[in-house]
Amino acid sequence: MAPDKTRDAAASAALAAAALAQGRSLHLLSLSLLLPALATLLLAPGGPARIACLALSLVAGAIQAYHATRSGLDAALFAHWAQCWSAAAEVDVDADLQAFDQALGSAFGQAARSPRPLAERVRGALGLLRRQALALALQGLTLFAAMVAG
Repeated sequence: MAPDKTRDAAASAALAAAALAQGRSLHLLSLSLLLPALATLLLAPGGPARIACLALSLVAGAIQAYHATRSGLDAALFAHWAQCWSAAAEVDVDADLQAFDQALGSAFGQAARSPRPLAERVRGALGLLRRQALALALQGLTLFAAMVAG
């Protein structure tokens, strides 16, 4: 691959890794919302509306945790790719991505996916982070609604 394209790929991977690393902060905030939701549900559940809001807050927290796990994995992968692609003299980014897809498929017993360019992978990973943030927002809003519902 041409040096400019390799540098671009390394920069894209580094940017994705840095953005995805922010998912950890979102996850910690979500965990801080989990405790009051659980405590309220167990100690002072209130009426049906409050219980429903608290339950929805817990479900949103679980969805956020799933996305945090995926974001963390993707952050590590993109950071690895950025480091490898910026350090090596001869790099075939597409071959590296294809090898990753094959390893992923064999690890989980699935057929290898059709090749996806790096830009599509970055968009998908950032979509995970966006969904994580939305789940956190839902978690916070439903916890607030539960407190208002009394």
